[in-house]
Amino acid sequence: MHIFIRISITSILLAWLITGCQPKTSDWAAQYPHTQNGSFAASVSSSGNYAVVSSLYHGVSLWDLNSNGAIYNWYQTPKDQPFSLFNDGDTNAQADNNFVFATAIAHDDSHAVLADKTNFSLWDIKTGQNQGYWQVRQSKVVYRTKTINGATKQLSIYDVVDENKCLNPSSEKNEHCVVVGNIRAIDVSNEGKHILIGKSNGVVVHINTTTGRRLEFLGHQQVLFDDEQKPFHINNAINSVALSPNGLYALSGSSDQSAYLWSTKTGQVIYKFQHHNRVVQVALDAQARFAFTADTGSQASIWDLTTGNLVSQLQYVNRQEVFSFARFSHNGKMLVTGAPTRKLSLWDVQTGKQIKEWLVSPRKNSRPASAVVYSAAFINNDTQITSESSSGLNEVWDIK
Repeated sequence: MHIFIRISITSILLAWLITGCQPKTSDWAAQYPHTQNGSFAASVSSSGNYAVVSSLYHGVSLWDLNSNGAIYNWYQTPKDQPFSLFNDGDTNAQADNNFVFATAIAHDDSHAVLADKTNFSLWDIKTGQNQGYWQVRQSKVVYRTKTINGATKQLSIYDVVDENKCLNPSSEKNEHCVVVGNIRAIDVSNEGKHILIGKSNGVVVHINTTTGRRLEFLGHQQVLFDDEQKPFHINNAINSVALSPNGLYALSGSSDQSAYLWSTKTGQVIYKFQHHNRVVQVALDAQARFAFTADTGSQASIWDLTTGNLVSQLQYVNRQEVFSFARFSHNGKMLVTGAPTRKLSLWDVQTGKQIKEWLVSPRKNSRPASAVVYSAAFINNDTQITSESSSGLNEVWDIK
C-alpha cells in the first residue's frame, strides 16, 4: 500500500515537473484559415503585416494580415518562362512548375522570394510583379556504369567533370547536366537587393540582384582527414540561412555541426559557432544585436554579435528539441521559436528561460493531430505573436 502511494506521488511530481514548468495552451486570440488542405511552406514578415503561404492547389498566396485578405497569387517558374541567369544556370533553360517549399520576406516588407529544389524567384510585394526567375547552376557529370550478366547498367553515382558549368555534354562519354546542390533554404534583404541560398552540397550563394554579382561561401565544405590522412567529406548540407536587412552579413547553419556569420562582400568569416550535432536553425536579430543557432541535440544558443560570446542557452525539459523557425522580438528581449510538434515557444533572451508555450491548431481531420510551425512574428508592440503553420491557419497569440 505504501509502495503504491509513493509511486503515485513520484509520478505526480514528475508530471508536474515536466508539464507544470512548461504550460501549454491552445487558446488563440484570433484564427484565420489561409488554405483548405494545409500548406507546404509559409513566412510571416518581421512587421507581421504580410504572410506568403505555399499550398498544393493555389500556388503561393500573399496575405495582408491586417485585413486578412489574399492580395496576390504567385506561381513559381510558370511554364515557358525564360530564366534570368546572373551566370547561374543554362542559357537555354525553360522553367516548369515545381513545388515551392521555401519562402522568405524582406525585413522592410518590400519583396518576397520563393524557391523549389532548383529554381527561385523574386517578387515585389507592393505591385505583385515578378522581379526575376533564376535556376541554380548545373554541373557536368559522368555517371558510373556496372556490368551485370554481360549488360552495362548505369548507376546513380556520378563523377563531376565540371562543377561550375555544363556546356556541350557528350552523350558518347555519358556526360549529363545535373544540379549537384539543390536549394534547401533561402532569404532576401531589404529592397530585394540581395538573395541568399543554402544548398545541399554545403555551398551558400549570395546574389546581388542589382549588379548580378555572385559569391559562393565555401566555409562548410572543409575537407577532413582520417587516421591515415586520407581526405573524406562529411554531410555538410545547408539547413538554414539568415540575411541581415542590409544584405551585408549572412548566417548559415549546416549538417557539419557548425554555423558561420560571414561578410557577403568578402566571404570572410566573422564568427564560427560550433555545435555537437547538425545545425538545423539559425536566425539574426534585425538590429544586429544577437544571433540564434540550434542543432538536433540539446544545444540552442543565443550569441552576442558585438563580441561573438554566448548570451544564453535555451532551457528546455526535453532531451532533444528541434526547431523549425526562430525570430527575435523588436525590443530584443524575447525570442519566439516554432517546432514540428505544434509548439510555439517564447523565451527570455538573456536567461534562456521559457516564458510561455502554445500549441498551434492541427490540420482539420489530420490523424494524428499535428502541425509544423513555419513562421511567426511579434506584433502590437511585442504584446502578441502571429503565426503560420502547416495546418494552413494564421493564428494570433497573446503574450500576457
